[in-house]
Amino acid sequence: MLVMSVSVSGCGVDEPPPGPSEVFAADVCSEGLLNQDAVHALELLTGAGTPFKPPTNVGDVAWVAGVLERGYTKNRASLGGEVCRARPVDRKNPREISVTFEIEHELTRVDEQSESGKGYYWEYDLGRNALASAKQGRLFFDCASDRLAGPDKAVPVRANVDTLGPPANVDPRALREANLTILHSAARALAKEMGCKNNGNLPEQLVIKEKAAPTR
Repeated sequence: MLVMSVSVSGCGVDEPPPGPSEVFAADVCSEGLLNQDAVHALELLTGAGTPFKPPTNVGDVAWVAGVLERGYTKNRASLGGEVCRARPVDRKNPREISVTFEIEHELTRVDEQSESGKGYYWEYDLGRNALASAKQGRLFFDCASDRLAGPDKAVPVRANVDTLGPPANVDPRALREANLTILHSAARALAKEMGCKNNGNLPEQLVIKEKAAPTR
């Protein structure tokens, strides 16, 4: 018996080119998640021109929509998943951003009003309700969709953005509104992917309208 050893190196086998070592704000989230205003908002929160690590182990909008759909079918609630994580390449830059979605159980909705007016979040007229601070944002909207409970039953969806280490030299109001801008764009993208009736009643263009400031 003749035993042959075959090596593929140097034999004309093409290997895929390596991926980018860094990406920037326009490409750090999955395609279609952030509109141009949201890209600018991410740059405000992290620093313009900040290079990020290429995203890994983070699903795109279609993936997280599927997770929400399956979770709702099984449990009438779903933790969903992370659809964007912006991690700066420079380890000395602590300004990370994460965007996630979940479906709250319709009998609880525990967080929707729990922080309003309690000295932390500002409240905004967007979706069912929206809350934002310099470090976080929460957007609650209804999704009536064939992928969930059908076109005539609204299911409560929650979008979250969390910012680690927002810049201290930027007006806190601008930081709050940047978080809200990212939330609006991401939630609109998910609502379209899920087929939510009237896009979850989220406007195409964001109009920032405060409902209440936190009391202290």
